[in-house]
Amino acid sequence: MPVLSRRIAAAVAVAAVALPAAAADTGAGWPAGIPQGWNTRGTGGGLAILPAVLSWLVILGWIRSVDWISRDATKHKFTPAFWGMVCGLPLFVAALFAWWIPSVIAGLALLLVAWLAPAVTYCLIRNKSLPLSEQVLTVGHARRIVAGLLQPLGIEIAAAINEGDVLPKVQLAAAGGKDAAENAARLEAATKLPGFEEARKTMLTAVMARAATLVIDCEPAGMAVRHEVDGVWEKPRIRRPPKSRKEKETWVEAPKSSLEVGQAVVAVLKTLAGLPAAARDAKTAPFLLQVDGKPRNCRLSVRAQPTGEQLVIQFEPPAAVFKKLTDLGMPEPLAEKLIGLAAVERGLILVSSPPASGLTTTFDILVQSADRLLRDFISLEDAAAPAREIQNVKPVPFDARTGVRPLDALADVLRTYPNVIVTRDVRDKALVAELLKLADEDKFVIMSLKASDAADAIARILACGVPPQLLAKTLVGCLSQRLVRKLCPKCREDYPPPAELLARLRLTPEQLPHLRKASPHGCRLCGGTGYLGRTAIHELASGATLRKAIAAGTDTATVRKAAIQDGMKQLRDAGMALVLEGVTSLEELQRVFAVGGAAPAAATGKGVATK
Repeated sequence: MPVLSRRIAAAVAVAAVALPAAAADTGAGWPAGIPQGWNTRGTGGGLAILPAVLSWLVILGWIRSVDWISRDATKHKFTPAFWGMVCGLPLFVAALFAWWIPSVIAGLALLLVAWLAPAVTYCLIRNKSLPLSEQVLTVGHARRIVAGLLQPLGIEIAAAINEGDVLPKVQLAAAGGKDAAENAARLEAATKLPGFEEARKTMLTAVMARAATLVIDCEPAGMAVRHEVDGVWEKPRIRRPPKSRKEKETWVEAPKSSLEVGQAVVAVLKTLAGLPAAARDAKTAPFLLQVDGKPRNCRLSVRAQPTGEQLVIQFEPPAAVFKKLTDLGMPEPLAEKLIGLAAVERGLILVSSPPASGLTTTFDILVQSADRLLRDFISLEDAAAPAREIQNVKPVPFDARTGVRPLDALADVLRTYPNVIVTRDVRDKALVAELLKLADEDKFVIMSLKASDAADAIARILACGVPPQLLAKTLVGCLSQRLVRKLCPKCREDYPPPAELLARLRLTPEQLPHLRKASPHGCRLCGGTGYLGRTAIHELASGATLRKAIAAGTDTATVRKAAIQDGMKQLRDAGMALVLEGVTSLEELQRVFAVGGAAPAAATGKGVATK
C-alpha cells in the first residue's frame, strides 16, 4: 500500500507539471482545455457558446414554467393575472441587468434566481390549499413523476395517495322551492340538523359507486343502503387495504349504520326536498348535489314499508356522448343496414328492449340518424313523461289527465301532412292499429315498445289486433337490444375456457386460449364490482322470409327462425361475441338472459322495496 500511494503521488505531481506546460505549448498542437475568458464577456459584449446555451436553457425553462403557472392559476382560481406578472416580470428585468454584468457566472445566477424564486413561491402557496395528490415539488410529486416514466417499461411504483384527496367534492343543495330564498332557507335548516354530514357522506358514497338509484331503508336493525350500478343492485363496499405489497386490496361490504343515524339522514334529505318530516308515500320531490362544482339533479320519493321507512333517490345521469349508433356498441354493418331501412318512404320500424335496457337512447339516436331535413317529422309524446327534444322533430303531446287521447293528437297533427311519425313506448292498441294503417298508405312510422326480443315485439304488435297481413306488408325492420356490463379493464382476470364451451363453439384451445371474468376483489376503478360501464347487444329482424312467416300467422318461435334465415344474428350470439372478445363475461351474459331477461326492479319502478 505505501508503494502504491507513493506511485500515485508521483503521477499526480508529474501531471501537475506537465499540464500547464502542454497548455502553454500551443505551437505543439495541444488545444486549450478551457478557453480563456469564458466566464466574462468579450469586447463586443457577446457570450461564448457554453454560457449562451446555458442562458437559453434558463429562458426556455422560464417560458415553460410561466405557461404552467398561468394554466394552473386559472384552473384553481389563484388570480392568474397577478401570478403571471409576478413570475414573468423578474426574469425580464434580471436579463437586462445580466447583460451588463461582466461575469457570466453572476449573470446566470441572477437569471436562475429571477426564474426559480417566484415559481417556487407560487408552488409553496398553492400547495397549502390543494390536496396532497395535486401538490408539486414534494416527495409524492417526485414519486408520481418517476412512476409515470417507469410505467411504459412495466415497472410500477406505488405512489402515496391520500384517499381523501382523490374523492370528489360533494355538497348538498336544496331545489324545488318557489324561489332562491326558499331554497336557501331549506339548505340552512338542513345544515342545522345533526345528520347533515352523514347525509353528505351517503351521497358521496353513491356518487363514487356510479349509482343511478339509491335506496335507504330505515329498519329496526339499522340503516340499509343499496345502489343500482349498471342495472344491478349492489350494497355499498369499502376498501380493505392490503397488509403487504404482495397482497391485493379487497373490497368488502360496508357495515350498516344505526337506526338513529338513518333517521337523521332521512330528515336532512326530506328538508332539502321540502317534504314534511312525517311524509309517507309522498310525491317525488327534487333536490341538488354539487359534484366538483357541477349541479346534478336528484329526485326523492318516500315509501312506507312494514319494517320502516324507505327513501328512493334517482340521480340524473351525466350527459352521455352518444352521437352515432356505433357509439352504442352496434356493429358498423348493422348500423348501416338500419340507417338504410330508416330512409324508406313508408313502412314501420320497431325498436324494442326489456325495461331499463337503453331503449330511449337507442330510439333517439335512430331518429337523429334519419333524414330530418327533407322530411317532416312529428313525435307523439305523453305530456306526463316528455321526451328529450330532437332537432327538426316537432313534439305533439297527448295527456290522459286532460282528456286528450293519443288518437285525438294524431288526428290534429295529420292535418299538417307529416312524412314521418315517431312515438315512444306505445301502449294504446287503437294508436298502434291506426299507425299501421298510415304506414300502409304513405307514412313512415318509427315506434318503440317493451319486449324481450324482436320476435316478442312482433307478437305484441299482433296482440293489439293488427291483421298479420298488414304488419307483414308494412314492417321494414324490428330492432331489439339488451345491455350488458363490461369487465373492468384494470382488474379483469383471464382463465382457460371450459372444454364443453370449446366443443360447442367448435374451437381449439389454440384458437381460444382464454376467456375473461370479473375479479372477485375488484379495484378502485370499478369500486370492487369487477365491472365498469355497459354496452348494448342488438338483433335486427328484417327480410322476405320474416314477412311471409308473419303473414301466415305463425307462432313466435317460427317467426324467430324466419328472421334467422334472413340473416338475423340473435341477441345471445351477439353477447357471446363480446364474451369471446373479452368485453364481458359468461356470468354477465347468463345474468342478462336469466328468467327471460327480466329487468332490474328499480328500472320498472316496481319491487324496489324487495330485497
